[in-house]
Amino acid sequence: MIAWWTAACRRQMFYENSEQKAVGLNGRTFPQPPLVWRVDNGDLKIRALTENKRPSAGRTLAVAPFWNLSDDGRVCTGTMRRPNGTTVTSIRNWERGFYESAFTHANVGRLTRHKGGFEGLWNGLADKRKPFPLETLIRLPQTLAQFVRGDRG
Repeated sequence: MIAWWTAACRRQMFYENSEQKAVGLNGRTFPQPPLVWRVDNGDLKIRALTENKRPSAGRTLAVAPFWNLSDDGRVCTGTMRRPNGTTVTSIRNWERGFYESAFTHANVGRLTRHKGGFEGLWNGLADKRKPFPLETLIRLPQTLAQFVRGDRG
């Protein structure tokens, strides 16, 4: 098992779905929230952070506002290229595999507090230089320590 965090950044994302809800988002670049990542036995889980700084163990987390994630943060890795290992040297490849995969479907109901929902959030961020609006994240009772241990919180 390995866990790490990434500061807010900008990343290109790819969307592909049968409902065509995100057809205009495919291949565009978006500001990203700060994230925490956890890989255990080849399973990747992701949560968002409500502050762009290294989190402490007691920091509460938020829903990562992406398609292909279940309610516990587990990534559906359909088209994702997954590294073979779970080591410090594999971190960059886990991140690249996540962002270079095709985001195809929502696995849970509400992913954001943005008044325009998921599509409104990401449409408003496409190709923008502004930071990710952290106030749109849905806060969870789960702490970083619980997430790293695998507890739902």
